[in-house]
Amino acid sequence: MDTIPLGGEKGMSKSDLEQWIWGYENNTGPLVDIDCAEDGTVGTFEDGGDPPPQKAEVVIIASGVGSCPSGKSEVCTGRAYISGVCMKVRVCR
Repeated sequence: MDTIPLGGEKGMSKSDLEQWIWGYENNTGPLVDIDCAEDGTVGTFEDGGDPPPQKAEVVIIASGVGSCPSGKSEVCTGRAYISGVCMKVRVCR
């Protein structure tokens, strides 16, 4: 599996981040990893993979708690900037 790292801005809201992920998933393939870099969030996407059937949901992990909503499973866990703050997150679908 080839992957493509793509960067996003630090100032995105949680919903902006979810939309950013969705946009890249539709153009490149599914998200496989997410992390904070010096200049913003970096998502790693599966190159050439089929776009997922639904948008990913970002869950902020606070104090070690932040599970996927009922009926959804984890895509990946990592870190992402939300409103300029690097936070631990779980991406679910």
